Amino acid sequence: MEKLTSKEIREKWLRYFESKGHLRVESKSLIPVNDPSLLWINSGVATLKDYFSGKKKPPRNRLTNSQKAIRTNDIENVGVTSRHHTFFEMLGNFSIGDYFKKEAIAFGYEFLTNELQIDPKKLYMTYFAEDLDTKKYWMEQGVEESHLIPGTRDTNFWDVGSGPCGPDTEIFYDRGPKYNKRGLELLKKDIENDRYIEIWNIVFSQFNNDGENNYTELKQKNIDTGAGLERIASIMQDAPTNYDSDLFINIIKEIEKYATVKYDIDNYFKKDKKQTEINTNFKVIADHIRTVVNAIADGAKVSNVGRGYIIRRLIRRSIYKGMQLGVKGLFLHKLVDVVQDSLPYEYDKKPVVVAIKEEELAFHQTIEKGKLLLEKFMDNKTKIFSGEDAFNLLETYGFPIELTVEILAKKNIKVDLKAFEEAKERHANLSRGEKVNGMDKVINSLALIKGKIGEFIGYTDLESKSKILKLLNNEEEVKSLNGEGYLILDKTPFYATSGGQNHDHGFILQGKNKIKILDVFKDKFGNHIHKIEGKINNKDTVECYVDKEVRIGMARGHSATHLLFRALVKVLGPHIDQLGSDITEERLIFDFPADEKPTDEQIKKIEDIMHGWIKQNVEREYIVTNIKKAKEMGAIMTIDESEYMDPNNIRIVDFKGITKDLCGGTHLDRTGILEDFKITKVEKKTAGVFRIRAVASHKYVKQYLTELNQSLKEQLDALVKKAQSFDSKYQIKFTPNKDVEIECANIKKTIDKVHEDIKELIKNKSNITFDFDSVQLTKNKKYPYYLNIDFDSSQVKVAAATLREKFPEAIIVLGAKSNNQILLCVAAKVLDANKLFQQIASKTNGRGGGSSIISMGKVDYTKDLENIIKELI
Repeated sequence: MEKLTSKEIREKWLRYFESKGHLRVESKSLIPVNDPSLLWINSGVATLKDYFSGKKKPPRNRLTNSQKAIRTNDIENVGVTSRHHTFFEMLGNFSIGDYFKKEAIAFGYEFLTNELQIDPKKLYMTYFAEDLDTKKYWMEQGVEESHLIPGTRDTNFWDVGSGPCGPDTEIFYDRGPKYNKRGLELLKKDIENDRYIEIWNIVFSQFNNDGENNYTELKQKNIDTGAGLERIASIMQDAPTNYDSDLFINIIKEIEKYATVKYDIDNYFKKDKKQTEINTNFKVIADHIRTVVNAIADGAKVSNVGRGYIIRRLIRRSIYKGMQLGVKGLFLHKLVDVVQDSLPYEYDKKPVVVAIKEEELAFHQTIEKGKLLLEKFMDNKTKIFSGEDAFNLLETYGFPIELTVEILAKKNIKVDLKAFEEAKERHANLSRGEKVNGMDKVINSLALIKGKIGEFIGYTDLESKSKILKLLNNEEEVKSLNGEGYLILDKTPFYATSGGQNHDHGFILQGKNKIKILDVFKDKFGNHIHKIEGKINNKDTVECYVDKEVRIGMARGHSATHLLFRALVKVLGPHIDQLGSDITEERLIFDFPADEKPTDEQIKKIEDIMHGWIKQNVEREYIVTNIKKAKEMGAIMTIDESEYMDPNNIRIVDFKGITKDLCGGTHLDRTGILEDFKITKVEKKTAGVFRIRAVASHKYVKQYLTELNQSLKEQLDALVKKAQSFDSKYQIKFTPNKDVEIECANIKKTIDKVHEDIKELIKNKSNITFDFDSVQLTKNKKYPYYLNIDFDSSQVKVAAATLREKFPEAIIVLGAKSNNQILLCVAAKVLDANKLFQQIASKTNGRGGGSSIISMGKVDYTKDLENIIKELI
């Protein structure tokens, strides 16, 4: 058996199945498109589901791929077992109504024994005991009966309860008695082991389960297979575990550069307890960084929800494992290059590095705070840590529950995980402020709808007389309702939440009964589902009325969003993309990628461009066409073309000469109807992602400026009062203006002036005798600094703050001696002052804290204190 690299194995697989008439399908993004049932693409077949269901016609009935996938349901086992991963590549060959068992088995045997030259005597196959055809076809390939292990419905029959299902056959490779002496008993009893490695599973989709376990033969039989690249690589490279193959070992070697200990590939057989723990930590980091890099490269963003929380959890867990290996400082972002070397595809590394580095910086601050809090608790005698406290650590400091559990476990303290989950759920219920896309809603009765039955007429009509096709409660179809329920009409003018635009408002009449519209969303077939409240029956027709004022407000926001996108591209560059939007009648939100926040000058340019387009009063046109013509027209496509429900019937919104986009939303007839536009806020949403909040129309721009004006005046008034607390005679004036926007700008300038005056007043009030003008900064590799630990304790904080403002480019560290301790204050604008203070405190038995610009506390005095501080600056 020839030793092969993972790249060679991957390519051999794809070329072999291409030679057998399969179409090579490129690996798709890890983030599912139009499939709310999945958080991540988690298998080779996940991106091909619509071909198997018949929703889409496959480009060929034989397909092959090497699909990247993520599974994070059992993170704690990563690094502990030999083959458990959160990111992996699944090699697959698929037949959609083409070949079946005989050919699939022949392909499997030929690839393993001829292409990979695996000794047939090393291969064992399990099969469903009642599936004698599979047994026969394996024996026709020359497999001895002693190598065929009959399995049960639990081990060798794929069935999810209803729908397509069937038996499967699994291929195992025997690595020999040095991995386990028990032999075939391990396979026959389905015992987890490292000797017989499952490398390939072939599922025969043969039956349909009606949900009551009544099975009928499918007219179209399919083949779905999956072979783990990581497992095959470990076998072909004779590696003790997957982590010792070329997919991981180079990453582990890179991690060793930053650690104080080494990975030992031979420890699998040595079983040294301490080295096992070290190896596990290396494996966890190597696994998690592969997942993080691929997920971010595919567009996932670090956050506290959904996919973003998974990424954050993996990054933070890796940092903690790195600390256990003796890693100091930031290192994860430095692994991006070596991860890419093991992958068959290229991606833009810069945003990946930036996102990981920012999360590392944030977590290093978090972990110091969390450790201090946990250390205080560990002094107590109790052996149970409150779930509520564990959740507060997560919510307030971002300290992961996994780390809380691990740290406390070393002191034999258990965390009340049930109470933690309850606290987390309570918080989630309170925090659900944003709209949930309709396809994410769990309404059991929607399963009764089998296809597209309703029509949307709301592009042209805002009223209709409609027939009721389906009247539903949460569980079933009903004849009448008096309360909340769901409705599908033969035709509806109500727009459903999609494309960032929220649903229409309005009401339905049935006779004298007025029915409220609570929500409108789409099911998987594109039907508009109306969530309603009122008294209604399914026999009589209804009259639908869309709220026209709200609709035009939505259209104004949606058109403004398209125009804003083009303005951003013009000002910030062609790399700008739309990462998300949320549009209501009153405001719009737009998320976009950027390395840094747009400047005030750039925001002004964007607003000027928008105002110019409003003044031009450009006409809007709708064009209904197909994908091919849309491409020829240069229309902007936001998703892969294969994901459009009907690629021959797509809608383009064209603001002539400005932008041409595929969009199903509602829009203004002309740009002039936008009236006015104002960006109200630009904020950082997460690493590499910024959010613009904006308003449109005379009404909402005026409302925003009026509220801003009032808020600024209140701020100014409060600041003047603060200044007067230092000097009762203090006064300041600003110049009023009839133009509210100009007046707001004047007040902002005045506020800045008062802030400066207060600093001067504080300085004077403190009677500081120190000569600030005599201060000379010491040059350093990155930032200059001023260090003085022989200060007056009553003046330390004020002096540090004053010097910080005088030297914003520098790090200020001041201290005052008190017995065997130093009252130490760190102030800075160029880095996180509290983080630096905590680093100093960790080396000097210190305690204290503060903000990112000033932090203060007590540390032990030693002769080396100044050297310790200098090393950390």
